[in-house]
Amino acid sequence: MRRSKLKIHPVEIILIVLLFLTLILAIVTRPRTSHPQMAGEESETIDIDYSKITDKNGHYSYEDEYYSSSFGIDISEFQENVDWQKVKDAGVEFVFLRIGRRGATTGLLYDDEEFESHYEGARKAGLKVGVYFFSQAINEKEAREEADFVYDRLKGKKIDFPVVYDLEEVYLENETPRISELTREEHTANAMAFCERLNRKHYDTMIYTYQYWAETYYDMEQISSYPIWYAAYDTDQPKLDYPISIWQYSKTGRIDGISVPIDFNIMFIRK
Repeated sequence: MRRSKLKIHPVEIILIVLLFLTLILAIVTRPRTSHPQMAGEESETIDIDYSKITDKNGHYSYEDEYYSSSFGIDISEFQENVDWQKVKDAGVEFVFLRIGRRGATTGLLYDDEEFESHYEGARKAGLKVGVYFFSQAINEKEAREEADFVYDRLKGKKIDFPVVYDLEEVYLENETPRISELTREEHTANAMAFCERLNRKHYDTMIYTYQYWAETYYDMEQISSYPIWYAAYDTDQPKLDYPISIWQYSKTGRIDGISVPIDFNIMFIRK
């Protein structure tokens, strides 16, 4: 009995190849962060009713029909010898760790000396972990260099939130910071360049700011295309005309396991 040969139409071959390439692309380009959707990330954001925030020993929480919340901290090499299990037992659910910084006058890039220790300790304790980079970029090239610095140091590490671009004013007694003469447009372009660079490397990003910087040195129409981590202290609610994903509401928080004051944050999470 003669066996008939299997014939495959050229169009079918093309479709099979395209399907294979699509699967490979999906694997290669998958996001490296998988985090709960925060306020400000939705296509239609619902306003947070800050009057519904409850305060239990300095730990803020929030609950309404649309959002819940998570309580967290952020630290750097200035907080040493952290007892992460005590931190977790005290109610902390997430932590943002400084991964590095650029010198305000030297322009050099530096690792945060405690990052590796903090990362391992927080992970072991079961906390959700994010990272931020303290920028002092004077142009887009330097901002992209900072993004590459973060990317290189995150290889092999799991993070639970977008990478944060943190640009702040630095006060020095006898020296002038390199960023002091930059314009609003330049600062905005640098922040966008940092975020876009990491987005191309498949990391989500967000931007840290506060009222003075947001009003003076950022074009918030552009900046708000990314989730916002906003600092505002000594107030019952942050004042910003854009959605806020994380509110840093205290810089003098105290928590078991850390011997010095730290920042307290509340993250607004879409249900």
